[in-house]
Amino acid sequence: MVTLSLASTAFLMPGNAAWAPLTSQASLQFCPQGQWQPPTGSDGHVIVWFWEQLLPDTLCLHWHLLDEAALIPEIDDWLAQLLAPLSGSVPCYVGACTLQEEGAAGAVHPWLPQLEARFTLALARYRLRNLGLGRWLAEQGRRHCADERNRFLLSCPLSMAGLASLANWIATCRQRAEAPARKVLVLDCDNTLWGGVIGEDGLAGLALGQDGAGKLYQAFQEAAVYWQRRGVLLALCSKNAPEDVWLVFEQHGAMRLRREQIAAAAIGWEAKSHGLRSIADGLNLGLDALVLWDDSPLERAEVRSALPQVEVIEPPAEIWAWPGALLAYGGFPRTLTRDDTLRQASYQALADGERLRTSADSEQDYLATLALRAALQPLGPDNLARAGQLTQKTNQFNLACRRHKVADIETLAATGWGWLVSLQDRFADHGLVGLVLIARVGPELAFLDTLALSCRVLSRGLEYWLLAKVAEALRASGVRQLIIGASRAERNAPALAWLESLPLTPCDNPDPARFPHEHCYVLALDTLNLPFVEFYRHD
Repeated sequence: MVTLSLASTAFLMPGNAAWAPLTSQASLQFCPQGQWQPPTGSDGHVIVWFWEQLLPDTLCLHWHLLDEAALIPEIDDWLAQLLAPLSGSVPCYVGACTLQEEGAAGAVHPWLPQLEARFTLALARYRLRNLGLGRWLAEQGRRHCADERNRFLLSCPLSMAGLASLANWIATCRQRAEAPARKVLVLDCDNTLWGGVIGEDGLAGLALGQDGAGKLYQAFQEAAVYWQRRGVLLALCSKNAPEDVWLVFEQHGAMRLRREQIAAAAIGWEAKSHGLRSIADGLNLGLDALVLWDDSPLERAEVRSALPQVEVIEPPAEIWAWPGALLAYGGFPRTLTRDDTLRQASYQALADGERLRTSADSEQDYLATLALRAALQPLGPDNLARAGQLTQKTNQFNLACRRHKVADIETLAATGWGWLVSLQDRFADHGLVGLVLIARVGPELAFLDTLALSCRVLSRGLEYWLLAKVAEALRASGVRQLIIGASRAERNAPALAWLESLPLTPCDNPDPARFPHEHCYVLALDTLNLPFVEFYRHD
């Protein structure tokens, strides 16, 4: 079991049963108060700060006397001294909030909003994971979480309920951060996207867009659109007649969702688990990419039983809380890159391409008509976030499934080679869809640590073009042999099958401590001749 260390400005009752959500994940080690850096042997570190305990009174008074122009630089300097030492190889989750009540005149410290805003920016700058404790406190309520009796008698400012909710919050944050982000929001229709049953109530009988519940369902759709604009794919899974569902999309004036925003749909009378499998297959994704929102407890139970890989959201009991709950869902990526905004068009292009493939006389004819154009892009500050996404989110075409952090990618590329690959075809600009990380291990020898391609651009021969261009760049740097590392994972069979098409020879791992790959193969670059390259124009 991994070891998780926890530090706080407060005494948080080590050994209390409230910490069960975290002790079920890891061996929990509490640090002495005031020790912010992770102890030796820790696999992850959590810091919980309460501003009123962390900030000296003299500093609070000093900040109170400053105008905003002078305040911001001082806050930034103080945060840099506090946070910079925490930026390291161990995943570090940091959160801060205040338990002090606001009076009628406002916050006790008028500079607190500026501090919290600069704190969020500083966490990102030092690549520390934000626990979002301000949001936790807002959701749970200060009076529910704080306990003055415990503060004076036990030196713990939290109630037992507050301690338990904090432990749950931290455990959920860790799960969200360390599991690959979900990619598809699958929505039920009746009594989810609108009030009522379209097959029984008809178009005019639906609650949608009018006062009350109709506005609520409209707001829920707007929350779904928010995620769609951030690159999350939307799908429908509904027990209905397809023509009835699409009638609502096309003719109800209060709809906020449009049919073209739906990447996939399984509408019919089969079990929801069957529909979800169909959606995953159609999008060329695994079931663990799906998140289901369904109002029916029976449907949710059926999916949880049949498809444990799918995350099934438990909606709030009060439907008025649904829009906020969907917006607050933490399983989708919070960072937004240009490539996220291109994803919807890319999946539409996947469907268009499949229709073209079925009508083509041969695979060669199909590829020739796609007008494929690819480009290599060296890793740099402007694309590191996308590189991190690709290591975390790609599964099917990922040779080793190593989930690198951005800092690790930066280090590996600085001492070796790192490229992203972009792709355009006649249907869409797919954006940055692949990553290659290579280390030099000898004067004429290199090691391919990571090769990952998005599943939405498979079946175009891009992997061959990419390897050919990488080989060309390596030869120009004096490299004559490339060791390719690979490891079997739950869903990367397509990537491993591709290796069988290459002229590889099994070999020993040159540095198992550095490269924890299960299998290694050597590829001679001077004699390399790969298929499909002729179908690509490149920059």
